[in-house]
Amino acid sequence: MRQCLGRTRGQGRCKRMGSWWLFCAEHRSLKLAARSVAALSVVSGVATLLGWYSITPDNVWSVFYAPQRSMMEVIESASIEGVKYTRPSSENVVAKVMSRAGLDDSSPLTESNFLFTLVSPFKPFTMDTIFRGDGCRLLGKGKGLSDDARYGYIDIVGVSCVDDRGIGYELHASASRRLGFVTNVGDLASRGVRVVKDREGHTLRQSDNVMIRFDLPVAALSEVGRTR
Repeated sequence: MRQCLGRTRGQGRCKRMGSWWLFCAEHRSLKLAARSVAALSVVSGVATLLGWYSITPDNVWSVFYAPQRSMMEVIESASIEGVKYTRPSSENVVAKVMSRAGLDDSSPLTESNFLFTLVSPFKPFTMDTIFRGDGCRLLGKGKGLSDDARYGYIDIVGVSCVDDRGIGYELHASASRRLGFVTNVGDLASRGVRVVKDREGHTLRQSDNVMIRFDLPVAALSEVGRTR
């Protein structure tokens, strides 16, 4: 049995209990459900995550550090910050660190995966679709540190996006190649990104913004079908 997440005027949360998932029969209407801002935020975030999970390898989470903040917190920050960016690009995008790994071991046998969520608008130049804040996930592979351990090198090897209709798209680097790399926001000269050192080694700080620079402007993503 679950308590309805709907809101009633003057009485707070609906007190009905039942076997529904989120709302009782009365509060299933869009007009009334929209008044529950918190509930709708959760639903939107979960739908976005589920859409991305459906086009993500099953074992991808096994090679990340445990996150310091919840995925929903990072998603919400990316969506809010994305509003201030208005010009879409196929070459450079701002993204937020969602999950991270260590950069100290640059061995080819070591999995050092980073996951980023989109902040600024992204538009492949042959597509009509513009992906906005939190519309895409970008997968990065750590490649090691600079000699002074101040900068890390991370290649972008995959992009997965979901549009407003729930249609999924993806682009993956072939073999040992990459799509682009990670650097600092506004830095068009460096090939690395500033790192921090914590108890797990040199890495990026979760929820920080970085810039993703593609080696070539992205022309298009491949459609993979409906994800939600």
